[in-house]
Amino acid sequence: MGFGVLSNLPNYYLKQKVLKELFNCFDIYDNTIHAVAGEVEIITTKKIGDALGLSSTGIPFPDKVVPKELSEEDFAVYKFFQGKTQAQLGRLIMDTPVDMVENKRLFMRVFLLFVQKTLLLATSFANVTPRAYLTLYDVENTKQRNWALHVHNFLLEELKKAKKNKTKSVHGYCYALLIIYFHETQFGKNSR
Repeated sequence: MGFGVLSNLPNYYLKQKVLKELFNCFDIYDNTIHAVAGEVEIITTKKIGDALGLSSTGIPFPDKVVPKELSEEDFAVYKFFQGKTQAQLGRLIMDTPVDMVENKRLFMRVFLLFVQKTLLLATSFANVTPRAYLTLYDVENTKQRNWALHVHNFLLEELKKAKKNKTKSVHGYCYALLIIYFHETQFGKNSR
């Protein structure tokens, strides 16, 4: 489905102080990290895609889901997943057989939501963020989607909310900022 690179991410404990400091150094107006150790110019969708191994080209997801405008089939999918928690999605992944086309489609939808809830669009809320519902439709073409843009838009929205409301936590995949920051301060503009 195009998420194989995520299995290569190391499993280690990172102190939240590091992410908090990075968040404090992030300028939401020019989309740049201004830190003592170095500056990272504009955080782009391509940089997010490169850091996470996600596609930064392709078909963007729609801006929002309008339930009234969905087809009958898509509305049923939306209602089925509405309000699901990470634990419920985890159980669905384990319980969904992939023997028939419809079951494969259901598994893909559950998996996409689970990956977003636990990693790409992580939040402190129990339920899946509404932005994740954008990925439920046309799952057969998920590789042709611009996943980096999807993650980037959510991260920027959440950073702006957190800065504006002066909250102590930020939703989204902040580790992408960390990966980009460490890469650019260590290796400069070397894309490899």
